[in-house]
Amino acid sequence: MPANIILFDFDGTLADSAQCAILATRQAFRDHHLPAPADAAIVQQMGIPIERCFRTLGATALDDDAFAALLATFRQHYAVAAESHIRLYPGIAALLAALKAQQRQTGIVSSKKTAILRANCEQLGISAHIDVFIGSDTVQHYKPHPEGIRLALAALDGDPATALYIGDATTDIEMGHAAGVKTCAVTWGAHDKAALAASAPDFVVEDVAALQRLLLA
Repeated sequence: MPANIILFDFDGTLADSAQCAILATRQAFRDHHLPAPADAAIVQQMGIPIERCFRTLGATALDDDAFAALLATFRQHYAVAAESHIRLYPGIAALLAALKAQQRQTGIVSSKKTAILRANCEQLGISAHIDVFIGSDTVQHYKPHPEGIRLALAALDGDPATALYIGDATTDIEMGHAAGVKTCAVTWGAHDKAALAASAPDFVVEDVAALQRLLLA
């Protein structure tokens, strides 16, 4: 498709980090004497910053200091788990390299902090293919607010009319709509095809090969 700027979500879109999130979340909750959330509940909340979703997952009773400590504990466990429990979906590295070869501008707009996002991308060997990184600490308003996409477009001096945002969660599609860009839902991440279709993306793809055909046509 004729999009000059391709923006991606990270977790569940470019990389399979579900097991990493599950391990780190469950251990952090246990460390703070909270019932560990169910795996499915953790996966369902992926894409939403932990500053918001951890309350939903069972940390509602914690005061601000205790909640901040829970987040810090999670990030410690996540950094350790990431060394062996985050991997690119097959075909993603080649797709990003092909976009770069076509001189397409690329970015990632994620709900994780920018430094962690960059570290994950460096670990996975894709940093050189990404032109801009927008993490949750870069914005004042989390997904589905369009601020993250708007910041990415500003950094790339891009026009929303020439941009596409790709994600695996309904909040990604809602953010793309709010930012005035085309949207593409991928079905291999947090939310299933039916939920994603209800958010009315411009495109839906069910595997990386289909995403390659869409982007590189």
